[in-house]
Amino acid sequence: MRAFFCLLVGITLWSSLSGTLRAQPLTKETDARYQERLRAFAFPFEAVQLLDSPFKAAMQRDAAYLFSLDPDRLLSRFRRFAGLASKAPEYGGWESLGISGHTLGHYLSALSMYYAATRDSLAKTRIAYIVQALAEVQQAHGNGYVGAIPEGERLWSEIARGELWETKPFSLNGAWVPWYTLHKLFAGLLDAYWYAASQQALQIAIGLADWVYETTKNLTPAQWQQMLQTEHGGMNEVLAHLHGLTGNPRYRELSQKFYHATVLSPLARGVPNLTGLHANTQIPKVIGVVRQYELIGSDSLRAIAEFFWEEVVQHHTYVIGGNSQNEHFGPRDSLSRRLDERTAETCNTYNMLRLTRHLFALNPEKVRYVDYYERALYNHILASQEPHKGMFTYFVSLRPGHFKTYSTPEDAFWCCVGTGMENHVKYNEFIYFYNGDTLYVNLFIPSELTWKERALTVRLETAFPESNQVRLKFNPEMTQRLVVRVRHPSWAQGSLEVRLNGEVQQLASHPGSYLTLDRLWHPGDQLELTLPLRLHVETMPDNPDRFAILYGPIVLAGVFGNRGLPEGGAYARNQWDFFNWPAPSVPRLCGDLNRVETWVKPLATSGELRFHTVGAGQPADVLLKPFYEVHHERYTIYWDRCR
Repeated sequence: MRAFFCLLVGITLWSSLSGTLRAQPLTKETDARYQERLRAFAFPFEAVQLLDSPFKAAMQRDAAYLFSLDPDRLLSRFRRFAGLASKAPEYGGWESLGISGHTLGHYLSALSMYYAATRDSLAKTRIAYIVQALAEVQQAHGNGYVGAIPEGERLWSEIARGELWETKPFSLNGAWVPWYTLHKLFAGLLDAYWYAASQQALQIAIGLADWVYETTKNLTPAQWQQMLQTEHGGMNEVLAHLHGLTGNPRYRELSQKFYHATVLSPLARGVPNLTGLHANTQIPKVIGVVRQYELIGSDSLRAIAEFFWEEVVQHHTYVIGGNSQNEHFGPRDSLSRRLDERTAETCNTYNMLRLTRHLFALNPEKVRYVDYYERALYNHILASQEPHKGMFTYFVSLRPGHFKTYSTPEDAFWCCVGTGMENHVKYNEFIYFYNGDTLYVNLFIPSELTWKERALTVRLETAFPESNQVRLKFNPEMTQRLVVRVRHPSWAQGSLEVRLNGEVQQLASHPGSYLTLDRLWHPGDQLELTLPLRLHVETMPDNPDRFAILYGPIVLAGVFGNRGLPEGGAYARNQWDFFNWPAPSVPRLCGDLNRVETWVKPLATSGELRFHTVGAGQPADVLLKPFYEVHHERYTIYWDRCR
């Protein structure tokens, strides 16, 4: 009965929103209302250049991996299933299975963002080659379709006839998450248009969307809801994007039809209903919902996104910023018994950061969004890339004494390989935001901003987190008034020491807010901040005697060497290959959690962040270092307290 009620509520909301959209053509007035809803705006990728740091190194490793891949192998099944001769054999792993084609969408997105950030001509050439190949595939199908899904013709013909004989969480009529796979392709095409100015990519996406419309036009609302029981990615998001680009009402209608009432309607009412759900099935739906809100302004859509974010971050998230065990949400605030090899799927955090970026743009005063973004970026995303081959984690094991498992270059292609391709080429996207004459400085990542509209460059120099010093150098072409807002993080418990051109400034701010300077800025002005970095602990919500140690926002891991690790490194075709490998017992820690600085001490090392426990470990003390630096060695993040 409850499920039926949710279905009715969802169908009603979908119908009312669709009606609202049909009455609201995309005009300059609509664009103005959209601008009003957003209170902070991202800079173009090319405006923010990374300077030397672990983030720039990660981007360079990722780019090297992207260029090592053969586009024709990623295109192999697209061509074969369109009746064209493949130019190279398909890759292994998931690209040889029923989800084939999903990687190409991520690959297009990653290349496009990398091109936007660097203007690398090789990336541009490769994007053009892939898009042209997809155009040939679409022409061969002759109906707008383009895809690499096995038995696609049979599957989509059944959908068009309303024959839904299997709608399991990961299988639709015997096909492995086909809408999810198409979502990745749509996203890649749109990113090729946005970031690499490929008009051809947009035209392919339009043709594919028209095919979606024709394929699904005869489904009833009940059939739609039945179909949406199968994971479908962010189809609502990409179709909303396409409506925003074209103004075509059929795309907004399609976007609203991808409203999964069973999950989204309770969230609209503020009902926490995540327990037992597959985590990363839900997050893209909510990203789509907030994108719909940006375009049409329904408060219920915004409520869904904000409530979902709070639920996930406050009640289902581990200290590294990741969530889920075995890909599923557990009971609220129940994390201490969910520490094993299957925790913290990396895809989930990729999507939570995307959702966070949308919500911050709507409410930049909510510094908690940025605090979460920073936590997850350093401790999960940066920590997920292997430093030698640039490979990616699927799960990030939180089992004490265990280790990270990485993809292989050519026979894995998990979902988290696809999102991993994107993760490490877009570290510049959240450092700075703006609104009018206000500049938000969110993250302390070495970078240089070129704000063309204001004829201004801002250079952010820091060795954070190894150093607590941050310097901002302003170089406007002419003196100008600017409101500069620098985040005072929640972890920075205490005052920020601020110097402007060497002189101490008495400025009010508090943890979880922005430090604001509204003044005339001159060429050569320098703003220097000293951040109060300190050691602290976070306990589990359901077990105060199980805790993690942090230095500012940086999660510290105890490390135990590489004894017993797989020879040659923990690279795997299957993400579960090393789940059952034995792990040693790890020490308990006996210190006062309210005075962690008395028993965790820094080591005198050159340029490295290293700590060790002193007289607190039973049976032995431990070495601690940032989790993002831990690779090919055993580690522990959560510790049990001695009693």
